[in-house]
Amino acid sequence: MHSNSDLPRREFLHLAAFSIGGMLTAQAGKPSDSIFVSLGDAHKGTLEIDLRIMNQFGTQPKEVQEFYTAGRAALTGAMPEQEMAKVCRKFNRHSIGGPLLGNLTSTSIAIWLQLPEPDTVKVVVTPKSSDSPIHFSSKQSDSIHSVNCTDLTPDTSYTYSVIDSKQNELGKGSFVTAPVEFSDKPFRIAFGGDFHKIGLYQPALMQQVRERGNRMMFLIGDSAVDGRKDDFKLIETDYLLRNLSPTWKEFSANVPVSATWDDHDYWGNDTSGKFTKNKKPIDVIGLRNAWKNHWNNPERDTEREGIYFQTRVGPIHYIALDTRSCRENDQRGKLNCFLGESQMTWLKQQVQSSDAECIIISSGTMWSDYISNGKDSWGTWDTEGREEIFKMIDQKQDSLVLLLSGDRHGARGFAIPRPNGKKIHELEVGTLGGVPGPNAIGKNKKDQIFGYPGNTWAFGELTFSKPKEELQVVFRLLDEQGKELETLTLAKLALLQRPQPSSISSAQCNTTERLS
Repeated sequence: MHSNSDLPRREFLHLAAFSIGGMLTAQAGKPSDSIFVSLGDAHKGTLEIDLRIMNQFGTQPKEVQEFYTAGRAALTGAMPEQEMAKVCRKFNRHSIGGPLLGNLTSTSIAIWLQLPEPDTVKVVVTPKSSDSPIHFSSKQSDSIHSVNCTDLTPDTSYTYSVIDSKQNELGKGSFVTAPVEFSDKPFRIAFGGDFHKIGLYQPALMQQVRERGNRMMFLIGDSAVDGRKDDFKLIETDYLLRNLSPTWKEFSANVPVSATWDDHDYWGNDTSGKFTKNKKPIDVIGLRNAWKNHWNNPERDTEREGIYFQTRVGPIHYIALDTRSCRENDQRGKLNCFLGESQMTWLKQQVQSSDAECIIISSGTMWSDYISNGKDSWGTWDTEGREEIFKMIDQKQDSLVLLLSGDRHGARGFAIPRPNGKKIHELEVGTLGGVPGPNAIGKNKKDQIFGYPGNTWAFGELTFSKPKEELQVVFRLLDEQGKELETLTLAKLALLQRPQPSSISSAQCNTTERLS
């Protein structure tokens, strides 16, 4: 068994001092500055490196660093659950993670928590305009909970608190339910991918998402676990690192999040399917169970061979795909090899039957082939299946269908050409962690709207409104200071209205390519 004594105090202080030196504030520096943990180092994920990640945007309290060090020793020991419970008792901590909001609809929300030991929890939800609280309870005693709070009022602000059976407050926050339909009142949702552990401690970006009034955020891969393969003990330490981020705690307790995985939080770089590149079997079931334990997605109790899901965020139909674990490695290049037959059939049913005015479909990897020649994505796996999906989208005359993607670090927009002058728009935002990436612009520039390379911090935002009869959707790419790097207005008939370019600093011009 491992305990805090496995790391002598002088060794801990040495590591903490190493990580603390030369800290900068959230408002200073660029992702390329040497003070930031590199992506390569983040993938290594040693104790020393993870402490550096914890402290790179400001020194965390000594108690937090000591708790992580002791918790990591416990989670990688022979009896992780028992030892982690001991560590929590020692540090007087009643929870390991959460509250994490998720599965937002017009009338409900789910609240996730992870406890050191099995217990029941109660959630008290109160409308901000009322003094009448609504009480919800967990179904049973457990260490991981996702409490579904139902029968709420649409488009309404709420506060909440969570307590355990001993009346310890485990967390609190606020949220706003989704509207039932679009109106002249703007309704915002944020999205992006590629936090890569590093970005989860960056305070400015998530603060902007929250302050701008985004009702929820779609995360599209590589969010918290960095290349741990099937080392489930180290996977748990990465989630502990996530849960201890003050930035993440404040954000996820007040902005609902849904999350899909990509290669690094599935296994490792460019890995997919049931086998590694060296033909080693992957414990896909174990990885899916670990994922389910630590995220708060819609349909989390639905049995599927994959982590894909769909939900209605008010008037928006969001369809999130699993583009990693369902791939058929030995069928590459053949129809349905990318999503697997079951997921592909499910996706087609969702698109065909949807009556939503706006349908958003996210893919962990890119839909188009403009960047890196479609590397490890649809274009090198299943072009025939992709075309079938695109044809179905072409037929959705009453819906605006948008494609989201991640994986390729940087941010890009594409207007994928379709018959009769139509276009399908793909918004790829892989800039949550500010990590290096490929060139900003692909080979076919005429179909690309904008491009930002890696080493950029930014998130995507969609603003929905319907002032008259026609739905209006405005996409914005915003940096950590809230500056609009790009603004696009998307119409239901797939027509692109491009405003006058906003002013950009000379520093941005050096790293950004604009296409007119």
